[in-house]
Amino acid sequence: MRPYSFLSLLLLTALALQGCSGGLFSSKGPVTLTEVWATDNTLRSPESVVFDRERNVLYVSNINESSKDRKDGDGFISRLSPNGDIEQLYWVSGLNDPKGMALHNNILYVADMDEIVAIATQTGAVLARHKADKAQMLNDVTVDDAGNVYVSDSQRGAIYLFRNGRVSHWLDTKRERPNGLLYDNNRLIVASFNTGQVRFLDTERKEFTDWTEKIPSADGITRISADGYVVSNWNGELYYVDMNGRNWKILDTKNKKINAADVFYSEEQGLLYVPTFFDNRVIAYRLAF
Repeated sequence: MRPYSFLSLLLLTALALQGCSGGLFSSKGPVTLTEVWATDNTLRSPESVVFDRERNVLYVSNINESSKDRKDGDGFISRLSPNGDIEQLYWVSGLNDPKGMALHNNILYVADMDEIVAIATQTGAVLARHKADKAQMLNDVTVDDAGNVYVSDSQRGAIYLFRNGRVSHWLDTKRERPNGLLYDNNRLIVASFNTGQVRFLDTERKEFTDWTEKIPSADGITRISADGYVVSNWNGELYYVDMNGRNWKILDTKNKKINAADVFYSEEQGLLYVPTFFDNRVIAYRLAF
């Protein structure tokens, strides 16, 4: 054996082990993506997408012009066909900066600055606007099996709870900026935009447990299989994360200036939907395991 062969073996072993404890796993990822379709670019800063299996349509939230400190009313929700055709660009209008969305019992819940907006999926009518006291930037939405609606506030560092017609300040996440939320297996999964950590949250004890890390600008979370998830980096990356917290980068479109916002996986369609924000499209990918 040549003198440098042993050193090379040590180096390869170190690279293979890198990230096994919740960081970026360096071996080839267990999931590959193939683009199936992309919408045209008439969407306006699309942030979130949800598939409605009852009506076989997609809903996409459009921030349009970001209003920051003022409510401009130019945000809207679009309705798309399963193959990416925009059926109704302005299916619901008059919103401000709509971001995350979640479906429950024919109601689409939308995070809109400091309000949780409830929309009837049968008609597109706005049923109610529920004010979240002292909210600064409501972001993602998820609903548990009992119909409790959890909404992250990335600016304030908090999670709100909408239950029995009332919105309450449910949890202070202190220095973290919670972005992505997913109710899964009787717990929440919370992605922190500023720390790159994604953690489990026990909703009874309100205690966090570490899961995975080193995902910059962590944004959307979606389950894609019995033991795997996809977490997006808003800047344009997708990571596959297994149950043990190991993660692999499976897509990188940063150099193309294509963002990856609040992703959604449809088991029925077998497609992963990615809103591209400044790129003004939704792209659908087929997953191969």
